[in-house]
Amino acid sequence: MFKPSAEQIIKVMQGKGYSVYDTPAVDWNLNIVGIRANDPEPGTFNDTLAVFQRLQGAWNICYYQITTDPSLHYLTHPVNSSGTAILKEGQYKGAYQLDIHNRGLDSGHLALCQRLKPVTVYRDSNRDNKLNLLEGKTQTGMFNINIHRTCEDYIQRQRFSAGCQVFAEQRQFAEFIRACQASEKAFGNKFTYTLLHERDFQ
Repeated sequence: MFKPSAEQIIKVMQGKGYSVYDTPAVDWNLNIVGIRANDPEPGTFNDTLAVFQRLQGAWNICYYQITTDPSLHYLTHPVNSSGTAILKEGQYKGAYQLDIHNRGLDSGHLALCQRLKPVTVYRDSNRDNKLNLLEGKTQTGMFNINIHRTCEDYIQRQRFSAGCQVFAEQRQFAEFIRACQASEKAFGNKFTYTLLHERDFQ
């Protein structure tokens, strides 16, 4: 898992003109940053989620192992007629809030959900087991590209992501949600998600 420092991430974000949340006097102003790996492997959790904030004046950062890519089942069986969603790198300001992922289903759980603003996705429509990130095949809209957890059964059946950002490890996800809940109390139920690529640091 790629683990750049908070300062390295901030440098990349500022170079792209992205917002960095920094309130030294108030804790829990979270920067939530996904980093897609250089060697994308659909069906694996080889990407990074970095969550950092000012705590008592210093940058504090936590790293989590996630996937930013759809799993193999949904690459070969898209749920959308335009193709499988793959979130495009960018900053999605105020697009997310704490809500129930898969509301109404047995697997529903509290997660960071895309409820407030559009995001942009690539549409991979050729139904193979490789990621196809083509600039001419993007859509922007409300696609429920959430940040949630999964379970071993879904991992084994490769049904854990149709384009969402997904944790495999339950305890890591619980820690992440606790941080989001603390942030909600301090700043409200609105979150920004930034997706970078490992090559941005090279």
